[in-house]
Amino acid sequence: MRARSAMAVAALTALVLTLPVATASATPATPRALPVGPGQATAPGAFVPIGLTRALDTRSDQENPAGAARKLQPGESFDVPLSAWQNHPPRELPVVPADATAVVVNVTATNTTAAGYLTVRRDGAMPGAPVTSTLNFEAGETVSNMITVAVDPRGANSSPQINVYNNAGTTDVVVDILGYYAPSTPQRPGHRYDPVRPTRLADTRVEGGRLGRGGVVTANVARRDLGTADATAVVLNVTAVDPSTEGFVVAHPSSWPLPAEGSHLNYGPGRTVANQVVVPVGPEGTIEFFNTGSTDLVVDIVGYYGPSGHNLYSAVTEQARLLDTRPGAGAWAFSTLEFPVAGRSGVPDNATAVTLNVTATEPQADGHLAVFAADGTAARPSTSNLNFDAGRTVANGVAAQLGGNPGSVAVYHHAAGFTQVIADLTGWFVKG
Repeated sequence: MRARSAMAVAALTALVLTLPVATASATPATPRALPVGPGQATAPGAFVPIGLTRALDTRSDQENPAGAARKLQPGESFDVPLSAWQNHPPRELPVVPADATAVVVNVTATNTTAAGYLTVRRDGAMPGAPVTSTLNFEAGETVSNMITVAVDPRGANSSPQINVYNNAGTTDVVVDILGYYAPSTPQRPGHRYDPVRPTRLADTRVEGGRLGRGGVVTANVARRDLGTADATAVVLNVTAVDPSTEGFVVAHPSSWPLPAEGSHLNYGPGRTVANQVVVPVGPEGTIEFFNTGSTDLVVDIVGYYGPSGHNLYSAVTEQARLLDTRPGAGAWAFSTLEFPVAGRSGVPDNATAVTLNVTATEPQADGHLAVFAADGTAARPSTSNLNFDAGRTVANGVAAQLGGNPGSVAVYHHAAGFTQVIADLTGWFVKG
């Protein structure tokens, strides 16, 4: 992979995690629920982690399938190939195979010139603008989001692909692949998923002390007490708490070298930022988090993939809105919202967990959201999924276990005043 240049590092250090949402000055996607039924979700697949792999950087001649560095234009729908392609000089991506059903990517908008949104989707040939968004941005902002999206197998040159739609202004876009779902084969033994009750693995505020430039946190993720002893990849929520500088965090198996490009979590001074990440697990069972700025770091585990996992994943071909508290009062101070998921928008009754984009917008005070199974028996976890500042829209990808009858999700709102909450469905897990 191409090593980070000084310019690339400067451009990426200020990444801020968000998810699809309308803000006061951004142009929102039309909020409406999408009826996703049979035939509108991918076949269940097992997961194959590949680590951080750059698929697109519109700022780079070598990492843009268009053949030259150029920004996305307003209203442009841009196809992103996920398997091998060549440019000048010749370059090859690690292959996402033709039978892949869905891909997990980090998507970033940077160098934006107007308020707008990006939508990451399966098929760019659909008429009209997308009806949901993946991330919203203001002019001059850099915004990122991790999303799982169904793969279009009909790409150019037989490469599976996804599509990025830019709503307004011009923007550069960066796409990094973290892994993909596909039928398991002897040559490619993908693994099944199991959720884990959200559990804190590391917190430098409690142990180890604040991280400086070059600081490393090591977390043991393959643990018998969590049921993750044979994990081949883990799903984590990583949070930079009260950073005093710009910087980024890169996660990788302890036995692997630091990736040459890409990052999992980017932050700026004064803002607590979280991101969900998927990271392969090496034979030693630990993951390192390399930091480039000054921040405290919190790491929570929410799920894992491995031979002992039970669940396969289906991605919706179009995102569906399950919850939007606007234009009402939203979530009141220190309250819990519960909403049914199973049986809605195509989610089968036997789904065990879902992947969501969860957004806090128009918050009246600083706070956080915690997303968990609404089973009515267990206490809410002592972890969080996203943190927000008063008046700012913040969001994050969530893998949420389902509880209750029908399967439902709970969102705990820890803040004074109220906050509007949005949840968009991207897929679900079923035993298989």
